[in-house]
Amino acid sequence: MKRPLLFLTLLSLPLWFAPPAGAGGIDFNVHGGLDVAGSFDLDVLSSSADPGFTLGLEVMFDVPVVELGAGAEYGFSRDSGVAGADVSYWHFYGIGRVFVFSRFYLAARLGYYDLSVDDIISGNVGNDYALGLGAGVGILPKLKVELFFNNITSSLDYDTWAARVVYTF
Repeated sequence: MKRPLLFLTLLSLPLWFAPPAGAGGIDFNVHGGLDVAGSFDLDVLSSSADPGFTLGLEVMFDVPVVELGAGAEYGFSRDSGVAGADVSYWHFYGIGRVFVFSRFYLAARLGYYDLSVDDIISGNVGNDYALGLGAGVGILPKLKVELFFNNITSSLDYDTWAARVVYTF
């Protein structure tokens, strides 16, 4: 009984990584950004966050009028304003971009965050979901600029505005 199941699983493996029907191809994006404004909320304490830098990679499927994909982003350590505690994160997400006009688009990200606080509070403060809503514009054929509002929900909530530059390979 196990062999047919294993065979069907191996046979279907290429379908797991195939682009959606009608897709024009696969793109790889690298992006860098700046969290320009943000705030942390720990129920009993709220604080403004210092600006911080992000760096990430995305795999995108081109479907007519839409780009769908997945990505990973690292938020470099930034001061939380709470007694010198620095906050950093990993973000793993699904993303969609819907092109409204030829170069202008709306975007949404939904994913999983792993926030950690260094220095005074050592360790992880929560793993939970994050939602990002934004818009962007293609400046050159391989270069985009985006603006996102992100809401990270964990034991340490983090709301931020982020500007990103996206380069497509």
